[in-house]
Amino acid sequence: MGRIDSTLHTLASRGWLSADSGQWLLLALGTLLLTVMSAAVLWLPPVAQISLLVGVSAVVFYFSRPALALAGFFLFRIVLDLMWWLPGTIASLNPMELYTGAITGLCAVLFVLELRRLDLHPCLTPFLPYVAVLAFGGLRNLDVRSGAEILARYLSPLLLMFLISAFMSERRHRQRFFYAVVATFSIPVLFSLYHLASGQMNVYTLAGYHRLMGGYKNLHSHALMMLVISAAGLWTLLQATLKHDRRLQLLMAAYTGAAALCMYLTYVRTAILALGVCAAVYLIVTRRTRVLGAGALLVVVFVLFTPAMQDRFKDLILFFAPDDNVLVRRKLGSGRMAIWTAGLTAYFQSSLGDIILGLGIGKHWLLTRGAFNPYSIASDGYVDPHSDYLTMTFQVGPIATISYVLMQLQIVRSGLVVHARSPDRFSRELAAFNIALCAGATVANLVSNSFINRITVGWMMWGLAALTFGEHMQLMRDGIVPLPGRLRRLPTLRAPTRPQL
Repeated sequence: MGRIDSTLHTLASRGWLSADSGQWLLLALGTLLLTVMSAAVLWLPPVAQISLLVGVSAVVFYFSRPALALAGFFLFRIVLDLMWWLPGTIASLNPMELYTGAITGLCAVLFVLELRRLDLHPCLTPFLPYVAVLAFGGLRNLDVRSGAEILARYLSPLLLMFLISAFMSERRHRQRFFYAVVATFSIPVLFSLYHLASGQMNVYTLAGYHRLMGGYKNLHSHALMMLVISAAGLWTLLQATLKHDRRLQLLMAAYTGAAALCMYLTYVRTAILALGVCAAVYLIVTRRTRVLGAGALLVVVFVLFTPAMQDRFKDLILFFAPDDNVLVRRKLGSGRMAIWTAGLTAYFQSSLGDIILGLGIGKHWLLTRGAFNPYSIASDGYVDPHSDYLTMTFQVGPIATISYVLMQLQIVRSGLVVHARSPDRFSRELAAFNIALCAGATVANLVSNSFINRITVGWMMWGLAALTFGEHMQLMRDGIVPLPGRLRRLPTLRAPTRPQL
């Protein structure tokens, strides 16, 4: 309740609410809650009653202890992806959609209430036009239900990022949060190993390869989660090596090896390529050039002696090979060349307003449905753009996409500042990790629907980036690095001095 009282006090201090009105508001909310719970007992079935009670308790806890609640919501999302098989819907929404929508709403409320905490946040300026354009695109949706789902997908990772940056205000909290995430990551790894041991690869085949889906409903979701887990495990393994912690080294070597194996057995090129970019960028930022050279040599040897990898990445070579057969070129990369060409051509044939602001949420498939795609028949004519940035641009225009990319660039900028200036070694190394993960995510976003349209991996990237933003904001508060330009220009207010008698 202390946090709720603090929120009411904040509203009163801004002139939005008087002290007496705040108490009446609290009483009215309590009365409303009691009425709703009483009605639930009388008319709702037991499962709905329990769900309502859990939901109300979570909301009260969230506003009372936001830091702990945010951490809990974030960690539970990692597990929830493995529970896609849960039956039942409420208002036609499955549990994962309900969870995403509820967290988005709660984060939006707290974001508005705590906006003053975010004055120093590097992403605040590009986020504002991003939200404005998304809101306009949401009004022009193809379908209200899918439009709301896509908006939650686009907004919730960023809202979580802002709030984690604000409420993980101490270095020890940020360090604990990261290691809690790494520990929770072990759950999907164990699920994947279980499915590997139980013979899942013998029953699932795609494009001529037996694939490991793990505990996920979607193959690419599995691959991208294993990418993030492999990267986090590899980073933690390196920290254990620097600390000469032999037990943690062995544990993290097994952890990282298991995650990387599960990712490899998906044979998803996007994840494998992104992990390579992630590792290379980290070694460049931390100036471990010898390790980078040795790693590049090992990758070359691995590809030369692995026919599967040669086959999966042969399109990269065929793209530059001289071939006048247009159809062959259009089929490269699972038809990506045809999809991108057809989609962009249709997009620039739209009206000027649609080019600037997009066609509307959910309307991206209208631009690509005529393109070649080997899965178009199975998906009833729906052809995915196979690029997060194109998907966003087609729906809400280049303003939103540029704003999103600017926020990604702020991860790099804040990461470089923290890596160079932070007095805390953990924060410096984690900043380099976040730069690397952002680079890998950017590559994945360019060639696939990845860290923007797949909500859990989006939460992971932005949630971990929030720790670096939090450190950057602390460095600004401590005067170690300069304030943002928009705040440096504000006049400094000084208290009036008494005249000397």
